[in-house]
Amino acid sequence: MQKVNKFKSKDDVQFIIGTNLRKMCRDKQVNLMEFAEEIDISYEYLRHIVSIGGQKSLSFYSMYKIAKILGVSMDDLCEGIFDDNKKDYKE
Repeated sequence: MQKVNKFKSKDDVQFIIGTNLRKMCRDKQVNLMEFAEEIDISYEYLRHIVSIGGQKSLSFYSMYKIAKILGVSMDDLCEGIFDDNKKDYKE
């Protein structure tokens, strides 16, 4: 019998945040190079965050800056992380 984990994996969380951020940037027609400068991270790092697979994670402070600049809430950036009905996460 497999034990059901009550937490999503770090990779799953990074993927969800990266996907949400990619969609928000696309919807608001944000230039990623300028956006990276504004939030004080490298363009390459930001590109890895928004790439499919969410290859990098963000600090809480970077997420805060992103939310403020985009005019969205932290909840918007994290939408889907706490939705446990979509997938079972097993160890």
